[in-house]
Amino acid sequence: MTIKVLLPYIEKYQLQLVLDYYNMNKEPSEEPLELLDRCEGGFKINISYLIGQQANENDKIKQVRWSKGCLTSKGFISFREKEKMLLYDALVHVLGQDKVTII
Repeated sequence: MTIKVLLPYIEKYQLQLVLDYYNMNKEPSEEPLELLDRCEGGFKINISYLIGQQANENDKIKQVRWSKGCLTSKGFISFREKEKMLLYDALVHVLGQDKVTII
């Protein structure tokens, strides 16, 4: 499942609203959604049992990065389907049903 956003740009405040929606609706035991600090941008979720461990940063997180309007894992550890669906719901909640699709 790939999430595609049909907007050329998402404002910073909208990204924060996506994080807020996701984190308010996730299970309390799950790690929070955060912005991914890579040049492409995107979202990340820490892998809880690897927090504080010695490892490459990309191996300690699940991530989706922006590529041509889509959120993709590009060979990195991806979100679970449940996490992707909640991210999709958060994007729809913030941006609107007509601006987000699943391909």
